[in-house]
Amino acid sequence: MTVDRRQRPQADGGRVVPNYAFTAGRTRSLAGADMPIEALVTATELGLAKAPGMAPEMRAIVEASTEPQSLAEIGALLGVPVGVARVLVSDLAAEDHLAVHLPLVGTDGRPRRELLERLLDGLRAR
Repeated sequence: MTVDRRQRPQADGGRVVPNYAFTAGRTRSLAGADMPIEALVTATELGLAKAPGMAPEMRAIVEASTEPQSLAEIGALLGVPVGVARVLVSDLAAEDHLAVHLPLVGTDGRPRRELLERLLDGLRAR
């Protein structure tokens, strides 16, 4: 059976739900409307403790974030648009289930030299 990429199966495997249902129709979360796609997300101890009782998509995010994951990677993991992932991650962060680490940028919105140097060093090390 082929599943439309805009829809994801529910936990019971029988029904298919549109992406907007994951966010209750919301396109923004008040806490993270400006979260960049390269922001790194890690699960908190509270999030890991509460994960078993969460909705499947929320649990998947928390469990995948035991190691830092970018917002873009989380969207890819769930197979949802980054905007949907942003709302879900923001909701989890607002409840202290996730910690969001924003990239190092200057006041002009451009990456700081320190970040670029670290990136270059990492690429050279490969």
